[in-house]
Amino acid sequence: MRIDKRIFKEAEKEGSAREFLFALLKLLKGGDFSRREFKALNHEKIILEIVKENNLEPFFSISKGKNIYNALRKALREKFKSETEREWGNVLKNWRYEFEKMLTFSISCYFIESGSFEKVRELVLKDWIVPAYAVKEYSLGKEPFSVFKKFLEKRFLFSRVEQFCLYSFLSHRGKILQDIVKAYFNGMVELSVYGLFVQIEGVLWDVFVKGNPFETDIEELIRKRNRKFITVQYALKLIIEQLSGETGKVPSMFDWVKFVDFKDDGTLNRNAVLHGISVNFGTDENFLKLFLLLDFLVSLGSYIHKE
Repeated sequence: MRIDKRIFKEAEKEGSAREFLFALLKLLKGGDFSRREFKALNHEKIILEIVKENNLEPFFSISKGKNIYNALRKALREKFKSETEREWGNVLKNWRYEFEKMLTFSISCYFIESGSFEKVRELVLKDWIVPAYAVKEYSLGKEPFSVFKKFLEKRFLFSRVEQFCLYSFLSHRGKILQDIVKAYFNGMVELSVYGLFVQIEGVLWDVFVKGNPFETDIEELIRKRNRKFITVQYALKLIIEQLSGETGKVPSMFDWVKFVDFKDDGTLNRNAVLHGISVNFGTDENFLKLFLLLDFLVSLGSYIHKE
């Protein structure tokens, strides 16, 4: 009585654990199975046979007040969950290998163009992730916004967007990026910040995720595990590890926050902004911080696509 995932999922639709067993047996017998036959069976013996034939011993337990029907149902759930987790672990390992292979190459090119490990790492620790041309303008110990605010000049920002549109992997975003900059110069800073958050995630997808040969496998497993992937936080965490040498760090503007504890004092945080918790984020500094991060990601993409 081997039970596969299809049979298990179909039987799981039943409300009670006893009816779950009846559904399992009916499906195993191809539907030709009556309730009279079910009642005539030794249910304990049948359940133990199922446990043995499906290698459920590591998952089967009737402790903590569970009856034998519930114990079987829970054991099958745990078995299929553990199989999915193993599959997820293997696919994620392969996905991350492909991601890091591209990332290592592009970060190496970025360090070469920037010309300074020390300045890059100091900026990252101050939550400024910027393209190489901005690193070259920076002096150690300075306040980043005071150095970079000259990049808010209208002609410069539109010229950067024009440059973005020349890259094949970004050309389809050209109008949106132009409109984001237009919104900023028309005084709609909040809308421009909203747009930049979304486009940063899109560029990460275009550069590092879409072409990953294991992305299809990852997405097929998302539904099975009832979780989301890949998050911008996870991708940025891997990027920050290579830029700063520190593991587990995520830029504060993309880090998770408790909404109830969040202080809406102009602090930039993706979750608070996109979920409507923050309303005081429309500042020149916040716009520039996100625009330079977008420009940084575009530069990584340009190294990869040039190669």
